[in-house]
Amino acid sequence: MAENTSPAIITMTCEVCSEYYTDPLMFPCLHSFCKKCLIKDKEKQGSADTSLKCLTCDTSVNLPDGKIEGLTQNLWFEHKSKEASIKKKIVSKETILCDKCDDSSDAAVVYCCDCGLFLCDYCKKGHKRNKKEANHNARRNSVEKQLDGFRKLVKQVSHGRHLASSVSERTDPGEVLSVKKLITNQLEECIEEYNKLPLEIEDKGAILTRLDTPSLSKEINEFGSVSGIDAYSIDSGLAIPLATVKKERKFKVALPAGIGKAASYLKGSFIKSNGRKDEGRVVIVNDNNTAIVSCTPQSIGRYELSVTIRGHHIKGSPYQLSVKASRDYTTLTNQRSFNVGSGTYGVAVHTNGEVFASSTDGFVQVFSEDGTAVRRIGSKGNGNGQFEWPRSLLLVRDRLYVSDDNLHRVQYFSATTGQYIGQFGSNGNGNGQFSSPHGMSTDGKGNILVADYSNKRVQVFKEDGTFVQVIQCDGQATDVAVDNEGKIHVTIRNQHHVQVFSPDGKTHLDTYNNPAGNFNYPQGIAIDDEGYIFVSVYNSGTSYLHILSPDRKQVKLISGLSSPWGVALDKDGYIYVADYGNKRITKY
Repeated sequence: MAENTSPAIITMTCEVCSEYYTDPLMFPCLHSFCKKCLIKDKEKQGSADTSLKCLTCDTSVNLPDGKIEGLTQNLWFEHKSKEASIKKKIVSKETILCDKCDDSSDAAVVYCCDCGLFLCDYCKKGHKRNKKEANHNARRNSVEKQLDGFRKLVKQVSHGRHLASSVSERTDPGEVLSVKKLITNQLEECIEEYNKLPLEIEDKGAILTRLDTPSLSKEINEFGSVSGIDAYSIDSGLAIPLATVKKERKFKVALPAGIGKAASYLKGSFIKSNGRKDEGRVVIVNDNNTAIVSCTPQSIGRYELSVTIRGHHIKGSPYQLSVKASRDYTTLTNQRSFNVGSGTYGVAVHTNGEVFASSTDGFVQVFSEDGTAVRRIGSKGNGNGQFEWPRSLLLVRDRLYVSDDNLHRVQYFSATTGQYIGQFGSNGNGNGQFSSPHGMSTDGKGNILVADYSNKRVQVFKEDGTFVQVIQCDGQATDVAVDNEGKIHVTIRNQHHVQVFSPDGKTHLDTYNNPAGNFNYPQGIAIDDEGYIFVSVYNSGTSYLHILSPDRKQVKLISGLSSPWGVALDKDGYIYVADYGNKRITKY
């Protein structure tokens, strides 16, 4: 699946006054504003009202004693805003005047972080000679001692929290009651220690430093970047990075609970690679925790879908989509064959048009679009980057995943260079272990799903191989695909059907096959952006590729294959089948 993550920037300016934060205060919803801005807003609201609404998401909070000062100070924002303001001065081309000179006419050459002053050369020398001002190391030690006490307290509270969490999972009430007193006493001690700690920094640790403009410019370029607004993310609709021209494409956005009107600030844009904008709108549905992004591409090509809230990209945005022409699956014909030369179980297609095929000779063969063999990835063996029986393939951006039937593991490589990156899995039936791993898929949210054939289940992993969960099936799982609603479809070979699970994998929703018949021993599955389903089957020498409509009625039945396995789609909507018995990849 094509996916592109661009960093969003957390600015150190208040949304209300657009200036660097001064005395920032934070609401329980974690939005912060300058104290002076909140005071003005409170005055407009009236002094009788003891509550205040967040200016971003309308979350209401009761003010202690009805005063603004009762809100939590955002010390991190305050520090970073001051830092950003100082760095902006430093890297500007304008002369910075000394803060200590009476006439303020001399240019500063240093900045004292402890005193918060720009100093000229003359004042710098006096600053060093002044014992009171120069005693920075002692002050720094004082702050470190204060912070050390706070860190110990945080560690103690964390231990109590983990202990309480562990105990709460026990079913024996006697065990819970036996440690209740212990946990209570420990947390009460923490509260007592917390009350003894000063809530303000007693001294600001500082050093005297030269104005090093290049290094500070580098710091500023890196300052404040984050991967996205994690509370908001595409919840479904991006499992398949395809869209069809002139047809509406919908994406469900998951929103954090209790945000009120914040969803109204979501914006969507749908831009073609040539910069022309097409329709991209956000529709808010009745559920306060869900939004629907709907876009309708007007022409074939590459598009970028951006979803932002108050100008910041949500997690994963902008997303890449390939818009294809609508296809008539009733008239499918064989477009081309890619000769692998040996049995092939897996197929995947890169956005650059290259076709990848697993070979039972112990490598992955890569073809150009015209069918020319261009390079190989891996070799026969059991070391890193080697295969004994490469089974199925999956491409996620430029990363190629390969499951190995005999070595019971999944390895991943750079698709363009073939360089080995890593692996996960081992032989067994525990979490993260496999017994003949087969087909794979991605859910479009950073997870890899692997059909664990002999263990009769699907396992879910992060892209780096970190285990997430198990989805238990009713038989031998040969392949898996995720549709644009996030539902998980698993081909069950010995039960002759497909099981459908909820997006979280916890609920079995449905079971289906082809009501027209010829559906014994399903082996591979793929789903397009409109919900059409492609399933390969092999039964006693008779092989088919089934094309089912979104309502699971037969649209087309393709024969002429020999024990087909993996099925994949390219950016233009063409279908590729790993035709094992014919030692080739067939394109339709």
